Amino acid sequence: MRISVLLVAVLEIAAAAGKAAFILPTHSRPQRPPRTSVRAAWDGVDRFKSLISSIGGNGEEQTDVLVVGGGLTGCSLGWSLFKKGADVLVTEARDKVGGNIISRTDGKFIWEEGPNTFQPNDAILRLATDVGLKDQLVLADGSQPRWVFWEEELYKLPGGLGDLPTFNLLSWPGKIRAGLGALGFVPPKPTEEESIREFVSRHLGEEAFMKLIDPFVSGVYAGDPTNLSMRAALKRIYNLQEMGGPGLLDGAILRLRQRAQERKENPPDADLPEVKPGQLGSFRDGLKMLCEAVEKRMGPQRVRTSWTVDKIERLPDGGFRAIFNTPFGTRIVNAKALAVTTPAAATAKLLKDMVPQVERYEEIAYPPVAAVALAYPSSSMRRRFYGFGHLIPRANKIRTLGTIWTSSLFPYRSPDGMELTNSYIGGRQDEDINKLTPKQIAEQVHQDIKRILLKDDAPPPRVLGVKVWPRAIPQFEKGHLELLAEAEEGIAQVPGLFVGGNFKCGVAIGDCVEYGQTTADEMIAFIESSSGSMAG
Repeated sequence: MRISVLLVAVLEIAAAAGKAAFILPTHSRPQRPPRTSVRAAWDGVDRFKSLISSIGGNGEEQTDVLVVGGGLTGCSLGWSLFKKGADVLVTEARDKVGGNIISRTDGKFIWEEGPNTFQPNDAILRLATDVGLKDQLVLADGSQPRWVFWEEELYKLPGGLGDLPTFNLLSWPGKIRAGLGALGFVPPKPTEEESIREFVSRHLGEEAFMKLIDPFVSGVYAGDPTNLSMRAALKRIYNLQEMGGPGLLDGAILRLRQRAQERKENPPDADLPEVKPGQLGSFRDGLKMLCEAVEKRMGPQRVRTSWTVDKIERLPDGGFRAIFNTPFGTRIVNAKALAVTTPAAATAKLLKDMVPQVERYEEIAYPPVAAVALAYPSSSMRRRFYGFGHLIPRANKIRTLGTIWTSSLFPYRSPDGMELTNSYIGGRQDEDINKLTPKQIAEQVHQDIKRILLKDDAPPPRVLGVKVWPRAIPQFEKGHLELLAEAEEGIAQVPGLFVGGNFKCGVAIGDCVEYGQTTADEMIAFIESSSGSMAG
């Protein structure tokens, strides 16, 4: 019985990794949607007037906190500062906030071109509630299965002990090897840093890695598990070894007890939405609603889009000066504290004169990934279209990394009689994807889906969107934590400077939101200690 329990625990660890799957940080500039209404035109005029009234005649202004970067991390940080009464300004180079989060609709379908869902934690639910999106939250049924495609067959991952007798993805030798490893019968921990493949194979065996962990790593990072650092990329699982001994089971049990005690001592706020185990979240019109709601609540004087920072300088009094190119010409913002939440290479470019150590951020790889939205008639499906989606181990030699069954998660996003899929292709092990045209990418994904889900006579798909991200997900490869630590040593020498972003805090949506909330407290403490008060 104990081996059965620990195997389920291992599988749940894999499933937990999958809940964060398909997080696609990007840097491409989205196209500005057309303004079609009179109200929209007047909103633009009002925004212009508000901006002009907030800026002095010489184009220079003062704020306590400047946040450069209006993606999810910057929006979360900006809102948390604003909520706590800080004088804060958030700037974004693109013409809209949200960064990698882009939700699309053609009036019938709703799909995502970046992240698709999030695992609801207290931080995300708190932010959504504060900005007025509690009633717009949508939650997928957590009982839906997750699938792995292996050797021409879909395997449903177990949701509990009752599913184990019919779970045949792992052979019995593979199950026994994984069980013994989880119990602690593993080779000694090496002195050098382990990759994900090395760690998982040492603990659970090569079969468990290949069939269970590898596809989830592809979904989360689109990375190469041979190079990805276990300690950096999957730190929560890595820490189970540190907590419980050589195996993972004791650490998992200890962690479950810790979490139960933490929930008992710090229960969620009563006004937060109730979430059941296993559910994934989004919003009625897509994930874009979160950052857009932050922008609306903070207002145009606090959130500026199409503001591209050209240079950041350290002031003699210890503050910061940022020079921007804006629709209104050159503008200057002086701030007591500065947070930079842009992608790694952009952050290095902005700060390397002030902090030479951050130049190492340019070493962080961002492989290309394409997000592909395809729709099919329900009648063309080979099986009932029910589940979170499927992931594909790289050993299958199929180019598509995985497919989210969007219309199963959120049925309202697809018309009756149609099924909507969101797939991802490319990554660290397939960087040639950027050599294909969007049409070729859509055809490749269609052929992969046809092999897995469709009847032989299925018609061609309706291609809703193909978005190629030339630089997608930051890779937490071996040496990543040392790289970050070296940069942090330099940042610590510049009081009032804070650096965030998914290359540092983690690629999951929850990681980015939590960073913003935690860092807001640190920045306010700095302002209060340096000036004794905050401008309100």
